Amino acid sequence: MNRPRKIPPRTKQRDERADRVSSAASSATSSYPAPIHQRLHELVTVPDRCRPPVPDLPPVQACSRAVPPRSLSRTTDRRPFLPSVLSSAAIWEPLRRRFIMVSVNPLDFEDMFDVEDLEPFVYGKSAVKKLDDEFEVEGLVPFCYDEATWVAWTEEEMERQRRNKEEKEQKEAENERRAKEHKEVRDSILEYDPKVGHKVFTRFFLRDFSIFDINEKSPIPAMRYTDSRHEDEFRLEDSANILSVSIVSSDVGFPVNVYGSVIARDSIDYKCIYLLHRHRDDCQPIKLQDEMLVLNGPGRGLVLVDFIYLEIDLKIKEDGVHPDRQFSKGLISIDGRVLSRENDLVVASDTLDSWLSSVEVRFATVLNSVEGTFQIQLLEGHYYGTITVGISGIEHRIVIHDSEADGVVTCDDSGAITLRRRVMTLCLLSRKLVFHIDNKAGGVLGEQTIDFTPSRTGADQGETCCGDGKFQVRVDWSLMDYMQ
Repeated sequence: MNRPRKIPPRTKQRDERADRVSSAASSATSSYPAPIHQRLHELVTVPDRCRPPVPDLPPVQACSRAVPPRSLSRTTDRRPFLPSVLSSAAIWEPLRRRFIMVSVNPLDFEDMFDVEDLEPFVYGKSAVKKLDDEFEVEGLVPFCYDEATWVAWTEEEMERQRRNKEEKEQKEAENERRAKEHKEVRDSILEYDPKVGHKVFTRFFLRDFSIFDINEKSPIPAMRYTDSRHEDEFRLEDSANILSVSIVSSDVGFPVNVYGSVIARDSIDYKCIYLLHRHRDDCQPIKLQDEMLVLNGPGRGLVLVDFIYLEIDLKIKEDGVHPDRQFSKGLISIDGRVLSRENDLVVASDTLDSWLSSVEVRFATVLNSVEGTFQIQLLEGHYYGTITVGISGIEHRIVIHDSEADGVVTCDDSGAITLRRRVMTLCLLSRKLVFHIDNKAGGVLGEQTIDFTPSRTGADQGETCCGDGKFQVRVDWSLMDYMQ
C-alpha cells in the first residue's frame, strides 16, 4: 500500500523560486530541456562521459553501507543545489567535491523544488530501494568509495564491539564475585544472640568485604613521627584510651575460665588492633564479679575521628562441656562526633549484654592528643612488685606490670621489665603521664612516682630509686595522623 504523498502548499514565492531553479538548470545544460519528472528517468542511465571514475562494485550494496554527508542544501557559491542524478556535466564537479551521496535529506529541497516531481527519489526510507523498483539503478555508486577502507573499518568496528562485550561480561562476573564474597562475610558476622532475642552484628560491618580483610592486623606501628622534623605539618588528633574491660555479671556464676579476643578498630585504617588475645590453653580465671581482664594492647595510639569500634569475643572453658560455650560476643562503638570540646579528657563506660554475661568497657576520650610509648629498665638491684601508669587528673590507673604474674626481674639479665601495655595517649601540655612503682624485693618496701610532660615529638627519660632497685623510664612522643 502506497504512502500518501506529502504535497506542500504552493505559494507565489515558492513558484518563483522553482522558476529560478529551473532556469538555472536549463542554462547550465541544453541536454535536458524536459521537465524534472521526465529527466529523472533519462538520467538514471547517465552517459559515461558525465560520470566520475568510481570502483566497479555492486551499487546497491555500496549505497547501503554509505554514510550520508552533512546537509548540503546549497553550494558554497549559493547556487541552487540539485541531486546528483539530476546534475549535468556543467555542475557535476562542484557537487563531487562535496561527496554527494545518492540518498539525500528531503528537507533540504522542499523549499526549492516541486516535491511532487521528486517524490520517487526524495521521499521514502530507502531511496535506493525505490529507484530499484521503478528505474534502472545499474552503475549508481557513492563517490570516493574505497573497498579496502570500508572492510578495515568494518573489522575494526567488529573488534571494538567484541572487546566491549568481553569487558562487560568480565565486569559483571567481577561484580557478582564481589557481591557474593561480601554477603558471605556479612552473613557470618550477623548472629542470633539468645540474650537479646534477635540477630546482631558481632563484628565491624561498615566496609566492602570483597576488598577489605576483616581479620587483617593493622600494620601501622607506634612512634611514627617521633623523629620527624615536620611536626608543624600535622595537626593534633583526638584519641581514646581503653582503661579496662571487666566482667560485671555471669549467667553461669563464678569462677569462670575465659579466653578469646578483644579487638579495637580506629579511624586510621579500621584494621585489627588486639587488646586481648588469649588461646584456649591460656585462659584467665575470673574469680569475682567486676574483675578486669588482663589487656596487652593496644600497640599504638587509637585515633578517634568518627568512631572507634571494639569487638568482644569471649568463650569459657568448662570441664566435660564440648564445644566451649560463647560467653560474650558483640560490638561496642565509641562515638567521637559528640565529644565535648570543653573538657580535654572525659572518662566514660559502655556495657555489652550478650550470650551469658555482661561486659563493661571503661575508656577515656582525649582531645588534641599525642602518643606516648614507654619502656622501663632496671639499672641496679632487684625488683618484685607492681607498676601502674595513668594520666594526671583521673584516678584510674592501668597495671602494666605485676611480678606475681610476670615474674621477678634482676639487673643480671637485660634489665628490661616486661610491660603488659606500652602505649597511652594524653593531652598535649595540659596533662602529664604518671608512673607509680612499688618494689618489695629484698624485704624493703619502696614506692616512687615519676611523671613526664608530653611533647609533639622526641623522647624524655628519667631515673629513680625505689626499694632495692634503680629504674630508668623512657617515653617516646609522637603525633598521630589518621590520613594514611
